[in-house]
Amino acid sequence: MTTLAELLPERLGGRLHIGCIGCGRMGGALLSGLSALDLPGLSLSAYNRSPEKLEPVKALGVTAMSGIAATAEQADLLLVAVKPYQVAEVLAAARGHIRPGTLVLSIAAGVSLAHLAAEVDAGVAVARCMPTTTALVGRGIFAFCFRADAEEWRAPVLAIFGRMGLCLELAEGKFTDFSALIGAGPAYVFAMMQGLVQAGITLGFAQDASRRMVGALFSGCAALADAEPAPLMQLRDDVCSPGGLTIAGVNVLDRAGLSGLIVEAVVAAQKRGREMES
Repeated sequence: MTTLAELLPERLGGRLHIGCIGCGRMGGALLSGLSALDLPGLSLSAYNRSPEKLEPVKALGVTAMSGIAATAEQADLLLVAVKPYQVAEVLAAARGHIRPGTLVLSIAAGVSLAHLAAEVDAGVAVARCMPTTTALVGRGIFAFCFRADAEEWRAPVLAIFGRMGLCLELAEGKFTDFSALIGAGPAYVFAMMQGLVQAGITLGFAQDASRRMVGALFSGCAALADAEPAPLMQLRDDVCSPGGLTIAGVNVLDRAGLSGLIVEAVVAAQKRGREMES
């Protein structure tokens, strides 16, 4: 396996310090996933304006920092994990403290590479990442887009994040589409899971038993879909016996237009994403 030292720019001497600004749900998930990699030469630090949000990542070995400037000064890769409207403020506070050659990697939806580049000093590389919260358990899905000045960072970033899940490179114009479909995807999936848990409780199962069963169901179905080349509708139909209970339930979902509702939800999210971009 290629080592971190072999992937990193030579000037870093085989060591990489990732500083993260923002330890909310997504920033915390990424730090948790990165800390679990136990990569020799990788160190992590973080800053959050609400100090209590640093406590969970401190327990993972992440160094808590006193401010944005201090975090930026130490970072070889500066992960910006704040809300889109906070990005300009954060980068303004970091300006002058980010070393040339450092990569600023933003996970903020709707904040373009051009906008990021305009907010940092010359010689600082920029890239975008759209992750999912499933990075928390090493099953993330990450879309990346690197500006031309970040070429030397492509291989190490894809290799590191690839250990936490699936990495894709997308044209920047597809980022909002990815966010609407995959970035927001856990919310759709958890909503469907909750519906089944509620159904289980309605049928008399205890809440914790219903949740465990539904969690195992979704995990198993995902594994089967990965393993089987058959169309998803074929996998669905394989469960439906003629005149059986499964087809009775599926007919209700079809009458309600479940597939169409999911498509409408994704399109609505995409529309909102476009509005945020503008």
